[in-house]
Amino acid sequence: MRSLLFLALIAAGVYFYAERFGLAVGYAPFTPVLYWNYTGELRNQVRATGTRAFIKVIVEGELRKGSLEVEIRRSGQSGPGLVKRYQGRFAEEIRQPVDASLYDVIFRFKEARGQVRMDWVAARNEF
Repeated sequence: MRSLLFLALIAAGVYFYAERFGLAVGYAPFTPVLYWNYTGELRNQVRATGTRAFIKVIVEGELRKGSLEVEIRRSGQSGPGLVKRYQGRFAEEIRQPVDASLYDVIFRFKEARGQVRMDWVAARNEF
């Protein structure tokens, strides 16, 4: 009985924390990430090499509340690059042609509540 009361107390604490400060549980790109009132930014660097290179970003999920922005830009560039915004249910593959260089893939969450799976990679067009 005490252990059940202890688990209920921990669950109430996690719920209070998630409601007040936001919570993200999971590890992108390998698993879907669960967001609860989460506001934050995830920044990853990708190196594109060779000719006819592109950066591929896959986002799919469902946000019951809030939004997700995906931005792809050259590292060190101050201005915004390609920016896409998602709300509700979405599934998209973004292919951005790039030159050989280092790029930032930025995921910005604003009060997101739901589940999102993200994956990003640099590749070359072999056609």
